Amino acid sequence: MSDTTFEVLVQRGDRWIIHSTFDVEKEAVSEAEKVLKTKVSAVRVVRNWERGDGRHIEKVLLEKEGAGDSEEEDVRVSSIDEAPLCETDNDLLQKESRATINRLLRKYFEQEILTPCEVMYNYQNLRKLMFHDTLMPTAVDKVAGLHAKATDGDHIEAMNNLHGAIEQLSARAREVEKVDLPAFEDATISEVRDEIRRLNLAEDTDFLTMVALTRVLSSTRNWVGKLDLALKVKGDEKDEAARKMLDDVIADILGSPVALKDLLGSSRSFGEAVTLHIDLALGRAKGNRGAADDILELLNPLFGSGLLTTSQETMFDYIVRELRSANSLTRHEGDPDPLVGILDRLITEQGVIYGTPMVEAIAERGARLRNVGGPRALIEGVEEINGRLIPNYRKLTWLIAVANSGIVEDFGDELLVMMLDAVKDMRALRAFCDPESKPRDKMATVKHMNDMLSTSNLPDDQKSQIGEKLDDGLAEYLVREKVIERIDNPSLHLRKRAYMLVQFCSSGVLIEGKSAAMARKRVVGYLKQPNFTDKLVDDISDMTAKEGTIRDFYALLQRSGF
Repeated sequence: MSDTTFEVLVQRGDRWIIHSTFDVEKEAVSEAEKVLKTKVSAVRVVRNWERGDGRHIEKVLLEKEGAGDSEEEDVRVSSIDEAPLCETDNDLLQKESRATINRLLRKYFEQEILTPCEVMYNYQNLRKLMFHDTLMPTAVDKVAGLHAKATDGDHIEAMNNLHGAIEQLSARAREVEKVDLPAFEDATISEVRDEIRRLNLAEDTDFLTMVALTRVLSSTRNWVGKLDLALKVKGDEKDEAARKMLDDVIADILGSPVALKDLLGSSRSFGEAVTLHIDLALGRAKGNRGAADDILELLNPLFGSGLLTTSQETMFDYIVRELRSANSLTRHEGDPDPLVGILDRLITEQGVIYGTPMVEAIAERGARLRNVGGPRALIEGVEEINGRLIPNYRKLTWLIAVANSGIVEDFGDELLVMMLDAVKDMRALRAFCDPESKPRDKMATVKHMNDMLSTSNLPDDQKSQIGEKLDDGLAEYLVREKVIERIDNPSLHLRKRAYMLVQFCSSGVLIEGKSAAMARKRVVGYLKQPNFTDKLVDDISDMTAKEGTIRDFYALLQRSGF
């Protein structure tokens, strides 16, 4: 690459702002002429080159006045309420920092169609950001204020730490700017990374690979194109380092609301958009009209198989912020409530997806529906969401997740009342389980909920109270549905009946209590029969086979806890 670059600058007030950078003078001049036709005060083309002694020299090659101030949207920093501590360049490159920077400078990134990765690993993009009005100093000041508040530290010291980290990163990016790195033409990340490793350069191989990747990404001026490029170079999914780089790039792209809209198509309401975002994070997105379906076909299996963990976290963090926002889920009064579908996706038998942050966001959405605030807002929100969940095992799933999150610790008594109400009607498990479920699935659901309860953060006395209701309900179901009688079919040979009963006892659908005791009692009754062992194999004539069958049965008994 040449040591000379040509920058196109536009005048904003008393400052000159970098508009774009080129390696060829003719291209820079052509771009300047195009910019001049828009409403700008003035435009310049500056030649920038590095001398042999390392000094940078600038020379103005062209300067022309325009018709007036630019109509370009005023780009400002966005509001954020938290930021990870960053004291080194490596801190800035971490996923939490990049996600924060993506939110903080969202307007800038969307205007330039760039991601944090493309700025941090590309010196030209980083330099352009650093000289974009007062954007960088303002952003640093805002983040430093959050750091100082979080650590009870000094604001100026926090600013100096951030500026130091940015200078370290800038120096690294500038040092490798002119290094001729392998291209991504018909090559994967793994292949390019291997080529760079063989160059034996002083800089870290993974850093240089990201530099090479962001060079080609920066030349793509639309979000879907960037995703397409990233997925084309993904290569071997077993290469952990290469997979992480791809994950970081995709996470940065999906951090842009505009990118998500371009990928998934336009939505009729905010609630529909949230639903689409959840489906994308779960790897089952079906875009609306105008969606990039070919890209979704590639992304869905990657999300679904858990290969894009950083991108998935980015999506769920974005969904949390959407649910916590003041935006109405529906556009018109009387429209179908999208919250039902949202809760179906986020509250599963395994708990609430994305844990405490999502629990709190859902509770806040519930409080917003009730239009309540103050100290009771979250418990009111929990109750609102609870009332929208059926069947009752989903209520209990939600309430256990709330208890584990600790967001309503001061309202434990009210939470317990809701939990007891969820297990109040256990008759035939009709209200508690999905009525369409098979008997075995219903029993498994009750057992699973009892397991979740036993590992929850609830006090032991509350666990016992609720657990007893679950066990009573399961035991009553065994009697009502004659589950044990159906297994212990008199028309079958004793051995078959005994095997099936023992296997049922260890099948994982019974609670250690009344329900398990009922099944075990039937097995023990068989074992106490006179000459039980003889009856077990009375239809087998071969002595060796008899001995083997008896040995296998008692081994099964041992494995089953008898």
